[in-house]
Amino acid sequence: MSVVGALVSIIYNVFFLHSEEGFRRAEPFSKLIFILCVLTLMLRHPHGVIITGVLTLLLGLYYPGMEWALSTLVLTSLVGAYMGGSTLLSNFLGWSSLSILEILLVVARTITLSTTIIFIVVIISPVSLTNILRKIGFKKQAVHIPLLIWRLVPYGMKWFVESLMIGALKNEKTTARIPVVVAGLVEVGRFLEEYSYHRLSSEMKTPILLVKEEYTPDIILVFFSFLMLLPLR
Repeated sequence: MSVVGALVSIIYNVFFLHSEEGFRRAEPFSKLIFILCVLTLMLRHPHGVIITGVLTLLLGLYYPGMEWALSTLVLTSLVGAYMGGSTLLSNFLGWSSLSILEILLVVARTITLSTTIIFIVVIISPVSLTNILRKIGFKKQAVHIPLLIWRLVPYGMKWFVESLMIGALKNEKTTARIPVVVAGLVEVGRFLEEYSYHRLSSEMKTPILLVKEEYTPDIILVFFSFLMLLPLR
């Protein structure tokens, strides 16, 4: 597989590996507490970004799991390496004068901050977001956007990876497979618009029901939220 295909696979594992389960099934209030505690620690502790990143990665081992944690580390490490490399280049050109230790701290902060942001995005439930948009009063298509994105984007990414594999067997360039994927996604979008025309053109009358089987994700999320406040004491 090409570098592009590997990167797409990593992004897929980070954002779309699991369905509506784990922390996605946690109550919105539990997620709000977690986000507020994360922001509080980041803003009030000198090393809050690194601490939240480490705790978030530990949470990620519970959900979405080990594969998510490894893929997230790879993706955030690439971002961190870019930031570290650009800072080092800036030093070389005389635009800054950071020490090696400070550059390593930039890399660590980038990795941990990226990990925290990714985790917060991952635990957001598209179904819950759709219900919230409906409750707020958004009309018609706007309510369905989270679910449409949630279904179309991972489908397109998987299709892109498969297309790259086919291209590799045919010894084709990566750029030659992009039009094929785009054409396929446009076709799928038209199918969705055709088959769901009445639903997309009318208001959502009832919320999508989510059966809550357990409160373990809520308990773990709230526990780690208050754990983040301990360094502030």
